[in-house]
Amino acid sequence: MQILILGAGYAGLRVILELNKRVAKEEMPAQVTLLDQNPYHQIVQELHLTATTRAEPSDTALPLADLLSRCATRLEQGRVARIESPARQVHLEDGRSLGYDRLVIALGAETNYGDIPGAREHTLPLRSQADALQLRAHMQAQFAEAARTDDPAARQRLLTFVIVGGGYTGCQLAGELAAWCETRAGQSGLSTSEVRIALIERNTMLLRQFGAWATQYAEYVLTRRGIDIYRSTAVERVEAQTLFLAGNRVLHAGTIVWAGGIRAPGLLAASDFPTDRIGRVRVDRYLRVQDQALIFAAGDCAAIPDPLRGTVPATASFAMRQGEHLARTLLAECMGQAPRSYQPLRLGELVSLGPGEAIGNPLGVPTFGLPAATLKKGVEAWYRSTLGC
Repeated sequence: MQILILGAGYAGLRVILELNKRVAKEEMPAQVTLLDQNPYHQIVQELHLTATTRAEPSDTALPLADLLSRCATRLEQGRVARIESPARQVHLEDGRSLGYDRLVIALGAETNYGDIPGAREHTLPLRSQADALQLRAHMQAQFAEAARTDDPAARQRLLTFVIVGGGYTGCQLAGELAAWCETRAGQSGLSTSEVRIALIERNTMLLRQFGAWATQYAEYVLTRRGIDIYRSTAVERVEAQTLFLAGNRVLHAGTIVWAGGIRAPGLLAASDFPTDRIGRVRVDRYLRVQDQALIFAAGDCAAIPDPLRGTVPATASFAMRQGEHLARTLLAECMGQAPRSYQPLRLGELVSLGPGEAIGNPLGVPTFGLPAATLKKGVEAWYRSTLGC
């Protein structure tokens, strides 16, 4: 049996690691191939640290060749263009094609610009290692230029940073950015009073996945760190260094980061799979793509049914467990056994709000402050240990 896994993120990589944990390398009952567009595994949960120089690129991009050195896996690099399910073929942008007997789609997600005019063209995303490095270089250049200019208006614009989106990515980046800007201002000979950071959220709550208590605490921490919070504020359009907000408000900024949500890669709908409103492929309770006996999907690109929330949240914690489940399912199919249905395991989430601060609900218990920050560091260290790092 040929098993092809698309994507080396939290779900796809976990399929490989779990398969090799359960079966000795020389006894693997299938040929397993992992395809990713990058030669490394991205620790997406920590990209805000790379963007603000608290982590080096090598800390959040781990070479796949090293991670898979003890695994019975063939590693391929390339970008998927289209999946042709009747022919059991995955076509790549470079013209190659890969065949399969079982396919796992774990391609992650992309930035969702929500059809806001100019958002894609005039903002910076934070969904990949490349995005983090681009944002880092851009912000460093803003400070360097601000230190050179004598024009107060130009300096104000250069030192204004706006983050659109008050979810996980937006809040983590905002808290970290406040600390980084304070340090960077001192290094550049600028006053921290000249720096402005704004966080814009169109809904009434920040981190609304946790509830109202999280909004209150996150707003308290971020405001105390000098961040202006705009809740219930919609962005209507974006132009170069300018945001046009609802109510005829205008905000000028040298740096605009778009963290306003995610959507699945468009190739899934283009490959004629059933998808939801944000392009995620629909799967059943076995994580099998609807109407496809040989194709599974997991992670951010999959719309997985959940009796409590409609669909399972797109988080690293859920993606990892989905990868583990699919490894067991694939082994069962190799051996002619019936697979078990996927049951979401709710371990909770933790979100950083800058150095020494975090918020979350581990095992359903509301947690915040230094205890949450310490626990988050422990979880991050544990995750690396599961990769053999």
